[in-house]
Amino acid sequence: MRLEISVPSFAGVMHEVEGQIAAASSGAMRDTMPDAKQELRDQVVGAGLGGRLANTWRGDVYPKSAKSMHPAGYIHSNAPLIIDSFLRGAQIVPIAGGKYLAIPTASVPLSRRGSAIGAGRKARGAGSRMSPVEVEAVFGQDLIIKPGRNGHLLAFVDPDQSRGRRLRRPKGQKGKLVLMFTLVKSVRMPRLLDLDGPGQRWASAFGTALQRRLGSS
Repeated sequence: MRLEISVPSFAGVMHEVEGQIAAASSGAMRDTMPDAKQELRDQVVGAGLGGRLANTWRGDVYPKSAKSMHPAGYIHSNAPLIIDSFLRGAQIVPIAGGKYLAIPTASVPLSRRGSAIGAGRKARGAGSRMSPVEVEAVFGQDLIIKPGRNGHLLAFVDPDQSRGRRLRRPKGQKGKLVLMFTLVKSVRMPRLLDLDGPGQRWASAFGTALQRRLGSS
């Protein structure tokens, strides 16, 4: 009587194991990346920066279709400068030789083209407030500049002198001038966003998803 035992090749076993790990790793990354991206989007909306900026967060998993033992998840924003300014609390200063930034009040009409700095943290585009140049053109007069507090300047329009669009004085406002802009030398953007927290939670969620997939394989 002769007994024979067949042992699978080590290379074959390792190839199968690596395939299982690659499938689990890639699947875990595809499971967790969308949630991490959504957390970043929710963070932007929760900070009051709007859905348009939130949707600039995009995410991809590499390789996109094949399996890999070392998959990569990549989340990025299509508006990196804006996102970065709210991550770092950046200091915004005038450009092109300008001395002041013009912060519009609610009395400034909306612009079809937008303005460099919109009201309520709005970016350039439809729905932003007019720039000082646009306001002067629309109302047919130069802005009236007066000193304000802390080195700021205040820019007014006189409704009685308007040679273009009519402008009503805000209810309860005293005096004949309407405040249109506060002119400041710089603006410190608040730190409203965070990447470290979502990144750590993403890594933890990936580890959990990977263990779950390996346990079920």
